[in-house]
Amino acid sequence: MKKKERKLYLKLNVRMFGEFRISNEDGMLNTESIRSEMLTRLLTYMLCHRNKRLTAQELIDVLWSENESENPIGALKNLMYRLRNCLKKVWGDYEFILTGKGTYKWNPEIVLNVDTEKFEYCCKNMINAESVEEQLWMGKKAIELYQGVFLPKLSEEYWVISMSTYYHSMYLDIVKKLVRLMEKEKRYSEVEEVCQKAFKTEPLDEEIHCFMLRALIANNKQKLALEHYKQTERYLYDVIGVRPSKEMQEIYEKLQQIQHDHESNIDVIQEELKEQKLPSGAFLCEYGVFRKIYILESRSGKRMGISVHLVLISLQPNFQISKEDGSYLNVIREEMEVLKTTLLNCMRSSDVICKYSVNQFLVMLPACKYEDAKMVIERLKDQFYKMEKTNKVILQYSICEIDDI
Repeated sequence: MKKKERKLYLKLNVRMFGEFRISNEDGMLNTESIRSEMLTRLLTYMLCHRNKRLTAQELIDVLWSENESENPIGALKNLMYRLRNCLKKVWGDYEFILTGKGTYKWNPEIVLNVDTEKFEYCCKNMINAESVEEQLWMGKKAIELYQGVFLPKLSEEYWVISMSTYYHSMYLDIVKKLVRLMEKEKRYSEVEEVCQKAFKTEPLDEEIHCFMLRALIANNKQKLALEHYKQTERYLYDVIGVRPSKEMQEIYEKLQQIQHDHESNIDVIQEELKEQKLPSGAFLCEYGVFRKIYILESRSGKRMGISVHLVLISLQPNFQISKEDGSYLNVIREEMEVLKTTLLNCMRSSDVICKYSVNQFLVMLPACKYEDAKMVIERLKDQFYKMEKTNKVILQYSICEIDDI
């Protein structure tokens, strides 16, 4: 086989986002083809710090924990030898790594085109661009380059964690700057595209969800906006146990107004307002609607002299478990579904319920005295334990009368 001709200058493309890969038209190396985690760790660290001389001790500290190697200097020399051979097998007899007195450095004559550096350049220069179109181009290029988290297969390395956090924070910042500019320029379909991509790596950022909702509404996609809001609301409850932000709730209210922003007659409106089937239990709604009903019931109760009580029902695991533990959420999610079913089946059709947090429900009991409210919740508690059966959680509750608004 004819030996590959050695080029005078070597240029390589390096990808760090989403996966690791170093390549050009002549060949490619990635995690799979290197087939050694230690070689991958050494190569990626040298590439990320190629503009400085790295001491042997620094590389040893990165590659081996304390006492992991009896002869770390020898182990490093051996690893460096293997890395040079690995690179030469693909691109020929270049001096990829320069050796000094107790130091190593990537050869600056081997030119690297690195996605993280191009990404950082676009992010830092977007705002200083001379025109809106140039700003948009820079922002789009930046999010195109961000193909996923930084070096995901080395995500437990301490130096990777800090750099990954840095780049991810920069990515979210550029996404928001870009969609804010697109929103200002009324480029709503592009806002949708950028937000959808951002959700793949950061599904919990409510500010980006707000941009998405406004874009859907502006593009007359009210039904999709409503679905997106409800999906996001459920996701926020299930994953981190929080309600949507005030801004998201305001967008939801605006969406409801838009859906009925056309002339109609009272018969049509009455048909719209009717439930599709007869009520069979309590009224389940999201927190924003619950809050509106709370205000109405408070005013009505004050005017008519009728007591309205608010109940907060909480579930706690019946054993020692940290909230950070994955099993905590699994238990709570499962038992919250049982509680929801119990509430819907046992409460009156005039009672209103909503999920308040990952482990709590709110219940509103109109026209109900304190003694009656306590009796209702105790009965609910008994029914819940009958359905729950496994004794995994403890149901706790507190009752108070709704104050005047």
